[in-house]
Amino acid sequence: MRLPQLTFGKVLAGTAVVLAVTTGTAYAANTVGSGDIINDSIQSVDIKNGTIVAADIHNETIGSTKILNGSIKSADITNATITSLDIADGTVRSSDILNNSIAGIDILDGTVGSVDVLDDSLTAADLAPDSVSSSEIQTDAVQATEIADNSIDSGEIQNNSLFSADLGAGSVRASELGTITQRSAVSANIPANGNGSVTASCLAGEVALSGGNDGFFDVFVVASRRQGNGWSVFAHNNSAGNRTITAHVYCLQAS
Repeated sequence: MRLPQLTFGKVLAGTAVVLAVTTGTAYAANTVGSGDIINDSIQSVDIKNGTIVAADIHNETIGSTKILNGSIKSADITNATITSLDIADGTVRSSDILNNSIAGIDILDGTVGSVDVLDDSLTAADLAPDSVSSSEIQTDAVQATEIADNSIDSGEIQNNSLFSADLGAGSVRASELGTITQRSAVSANIPANGNGSVTASCLAGEVALSGGNDGFFDVFVVASRRQGNGWSVFAHNNSAGNRTITAHVYCLQAS
């Protein structure tokens, strides 16, 4: 019997049959699905670089261990999603905070101290009404320029603390003075050609302001002056008989 003649096409067909039998099922391009792949069998070398997109990754499956340190940028983070729980304590520095972005509600009450406030940076607008007491003011720190005109009354002035040097010329008028009372005293008889004296005194709670005297034309006043809390007069009797002199003192009610 005569055998058929062998051609190139018959050789190729026979080779395809052998390959199919020895390697398993043959697949056409783009026909392999998830069901055809053994679970957990795809490795990094099987995936082409740069081909995995967001749609290929299951939600909430990427952990911090999968992310390269220092690779997350601002553009990778959704705005307004970072909370205090995401930031390690003590890691936020001044350079990380936007200027003029911190408000009062961002600062814990009672946590700002003197060292946190820039010297000479606070103004009256920064202070709440009636918030500064005497304990906050340094001794001798307040000068006349800091005090509003006509703002100090007797309640702010310590008793017995003012001196004449604190008063302006002509600033004390009769209406500012207490009651002034004249008190008098008459001397004993001064014999002819003799000397005598007398003192008129103010009462307790009064202050001697000034004084004077009365007498006779033939009685010579040697001295008339304030003495203690009263007024004393010293005189010489030039007459031939007994004479007297009278001392007067003007007393200001002080208490």
